[in-house]
Amino acid sequence: MKFNKKETLICNCENTMKIDGEKLAKACNVSSCEVYTNLCNSELEIVGNKLKDAKERNSKIKIACTQEIETFEKFSEENDFEPPETFNIRELSGWSKEGHKTIPKMSALIKHAQEKKYTTPSLNLVSHGRCLVYFDLKDNLEHLDEIAKFCSKLSRHLGITLLIKNYTQINYNNNFKYQVCIGTIKSVAGYFSNFKINIDGFSKLKPSSKSDIAFYQEEDGVETDCDLIIDFTNENIISSHHRRDGYFKSNINNPKALLEIYTETIEMIGEFEKPLYVKFDENLCAHSRNQISGCTNCLDICPANAIETSGNIIKVDPGICGGCGFCGSVCPSGAIQTDYPKLDFILKETKIILESYTNAGGKNPEIILHDHDYGNQLIAILSRHYDGLPANLIPYELHSTGRIGHDLIISLIALGYEKIYVLINPKLLSEHSHIPLQIDLAKSMLSRIKNTNENYLAIIDINDPEEINKLIYKNKNGLKIQNSSFSPLGKPKSIVKIAMKSLYKNDKDVIALPEGSPYGTLDIDVDKCTICLSCVSACPASALQDSPDSPQLSFREDACLQCGICVATCPENAIKLQPQYNLNDDSMSAKVIIEDKPFDCISCGKTFGSTKSIEKISEKLEKHSMFGTKKKLDILKMCEDCRVGAMFESNEKMLDVGERPKPRTTDDYLN
Repeated sequence: MKFNKKETLICNCENTMKIDGEKLAKACNVSSCEVYTNLCNSELEIVGNKLKDAKERNSKIKIACTQEIETFEKFSEENDFEPPETFNIRELSGWSKEGHKTIPKMSALIKHAQEKKYTTPSLNLVSHGRCLVYFDLKDNLEHLDEIAKFCSKLSRHLGITLLIKNYTQINYNNNFKYQVCIGTIKSVAGYFSNFKINIDGFSKLKPSSKSDIAFYQEEDGVETDCDLIIDFTNENIISSHHRRDGYFKSNINNPKALLEIYTETIEMIGEFEKPLYVKFDENLCAHSRNQISGCTNCLDICPANAIETSGNIIKVDPGICGGCGFCGSVCPSGAIQTDYPKLDFILKETKIILESYTNAGGKNPEIILHDHDYGNQLIAILSRHYDGLPANLIPYELHSTGRIGHDLIISLIALGYEKIYVLINPKLLSEHSHIPLQIDLAKSMLSRIKNTNENYLAIIDINDPEEINKLIYKNKNGLKIQNSSFSPLGKPKSIVKIAMKSLYKNDKDVIALPEGSPYGTLDIDVDKCTICLSCVSACPASALQDSPDSPQLSFREDACLQCGICVATCPENAIKLQPQYNLNDDSMSAKVIIEDKPFDCISCGKTFGSTKSIEKISEKLEKHSMFGTKKKLDILKMCEDCRVGAMFESNEKMLDVGERPKPRTTDDYLN
């Protein structure tokens, strides 16, 4: 079939998928669709002809087969063709017990494959191949030969330094063809191509070592750097090590892991590009104001410690960041957002997929959100050994499931997906502790929708494929709502606002939310408030506002992040957070909470404050010794200029404490 004059080849993989070419062409809105049977083998010549034609037209072809990527790439290289792009319809759609009903989903996947992929800026890294291998000799003496052989083999490609922890005097007859040191790593910072390591008890191997391995004098606090680290110890020298590029951790007794590490590391020398996974807008950050702590969500949740405090805002190290997306899912303001890809792009894609599915006759659409590695592997197992994915369950791959937050969930429901599954690797479950909280928040925000049931959101975090297979086929009762399509554009908070408006339409009620939610109002005690406006200057989202014309405090609910900085700032303890979601339109406009009459200087008549604040100050200080008389107290009711003049004109010394007593001497005590 052709899309915009670009060829897309469909293969039924030796008739293991029932694909009706005529129905598929109609579903994809193309004139015809020829279904091939064995493009990777007996029909490879057809691929060659298509590649040749594409080369002449300066175009590309796509093939619906990801299993035989290497076959097509090798064939293209041998014949000087541009290799074809590939995408998957077999495991994601065709290999299913409902395969005969998957034409709508298959057409949606095919049309989605024609879309341009999201591009993001990248960080340039240069690796010189300096590799540190860290090995604990304690209780592993019998594996020294294996480590030595592994390092020797790796040294043909990389510059290897073997660092031995807990070294004891041993006899060793083989020569080392790489650098050998002893010591204990105390700390590791940095990332691939730029690791910074601090070592205690460090010493290099003496070249004069004979049968006994000898080292020079040990030193503490030795600092060094390297491009790669291979860790064979049991200690955790890097948090969330599986997300740190250039860092490998394994057991020396795992031959498969050793082979994978060897294969991957020998290629990690030269110039590389790493995606900049997140974007940060410091103007929206609600971390801190005036050294008063507010939101710490991203700092608390980042598993790689890639985020740190930098004054009133936070700072992200792009080299350490592994793109888990956790920060983007919990940021209340949208200051830090996943850019690989960003939320509005994800929603744009899922919207197009849904429209393609429903236009092709698909009904009751559901979606399963998964990552590339674990998600695709599990879906492949389900399709090969079990019933595959249901015909109405649309898979969507994310860079990381960690980006799944209430904003994404609510938006997908608003787009028309009746049920959402979140597929999480059970081994990483402890890191994904925020997802259940985000789902609970989403359920609270959707709680007023009629006919809501508990089955429309589900986390799949079990290891048993058979149980997962039962789960995705068990419940077919999704969220039945009359949704209206919307355009998911802008920051996450504004996208949620549009989604909620489309879901609730004419509902103008207020939805109670759990504590810690990023939406809500403020409970301000107007009797305590003096309109000092310290909260206004501290509010990072401008939810609290003043007036240039009169003493006035206003509040705009839809801007509030519930960060709590205003609560901590208020000197009168007059503010409390109240989490809720207000469906009324007036939540988008500022409401006057409290206002007062301007206070005029009793001397010159100049306006310099609010009546309530001056009265409050006078009330608090009237019993103070410095303001014991009415004349002294009146100074507080003057503007700054008159106050200074009154203090100098007065004969009374406000700080006068009488004659100072003479100092006591030894004679005073003796007498």
